[in-house]
Amino acid sequence: MVVRVPINGSTLQWARETMFVDQDELAKAAGIKAKNINSFESGETSPTMRQLEKIAKKLDRTLAFFFIPPPTESDVPETADFRGYTGGPIPYRLAREMRRAEQYRETILELEGASKYPVLTEQITVHNAKAKAAEMRDLLGLQNNFIPPSKSESQTLNFWRTLLESHGILVFQVSKIEINTFRGLSIYHETLPIILLNGADSYNGKIFTLFHELAHIANHKSGMCSLSYNKNEEYIANVFSANFLMPKEIIDNALNSSNSIESIDQVEILAKQLKVSSFAAGVRLHTLGYISEDLLESIRTHSDKQWRDKREQQKGKPGGPLHWRTSFRNLGSGYIGTIARALEDQKVDLLDASYLLNEKIPTVKDLVEEYYRTES
Repeated sequence: MVVRVPINGSTLQWARETMFVDQDELAKAAGIKAKNINSFESGETSPTMRQLEKIAKKLDRTLAFFFIPPPTESDVPETADFRGYTGGPIPYRLAREMRRAEQYRETILELEGASKYPVLTEQITVHNAKAKAAEMRDLLGLQNNFIPPSKSESQTLNFWRTLLESHGILVFQVSKIEINTFRGLSIYHETLPIILLNGADSYNGKIFTLFHELAHIANHKSGMCSLSYNKNEEYIANVFSANFLMPKEIIDNALNSSNSIESIDQVEILAKQLKVSSFAAGVRLHTLGYISEDLLESIRTHSDKQWRDKREQQKGKPGGPLHWRTSFRNLGSGYIGTIARALEDQKVDLLDASYLLNEKIPTVKDLVEEYYRTES
């Protein structure tokens, strides 16, 4: 005889809709038909324990969650959609990562507390973006001519990420989401605001997105972004990011008073000096009047081709990075460090850490070992 579990059907429906999962998708994950999910939600029938385990895994919930009444509001943070042409509902995987990011934030607040992030004297606008970028550099302890002393794009990203996290801004990355869905998003809080980056983007692309999202946070906004220049909020954030990463003074000094740049090679040399992408450098140079519209379009085409070629090469390689390495990249040393210190101080045990990191215990050990190895 099959034993069925008497769950709360309304709670199942709430969890499914909160995570933007339709009945067909949930049924596929549980190995059943969509009509079965409908009957579970209506209370007509109940799932087996094995079916409930698969449902709970897909919806990122504990088994116990489905036995209580549904919450009164969503626990996936709301964000404005600045993606413009993209639109559409939030993908399930992104909704899950947004929810988890909020959980990570609550964990840090509980275990270590948080200091307030750098606050600008006024909101960023089109007219003051340059001044606000300079002000933010000052708040972060950077001189106007500062360029990260890193040797690779990944080290540059890690430098900026660590700098922001040391000033009370959480940064996470997400995997397995197409780049045309979103480049980044911000979740505003008065303390410990959150930035999510798309792990599918290039390192330099993520660096530009990082400070694009910082602009949204500085303006006390939460938003999901594609970095389109067509929308006012996105344009302001792009101008801020460009001025933060590429102050005019640094560019002028690097060009040695040259009036113009004539080739893509020259732009790429400057981009490497500034630790930014060629396209970001091209846009900035065009804004400052150093390159023509035609050269900027050539840079855009060249950059797109380089990125597509690189992605194809990566797809052609057998295997991929170990799971724990991707997890370390996504969670970051800031959050993993919080859990590592809590383990060391016996505030949590390995089972707690497994839950807080959303990883199995062997992976938790790998993450903690890597944290101490890199920190030392």
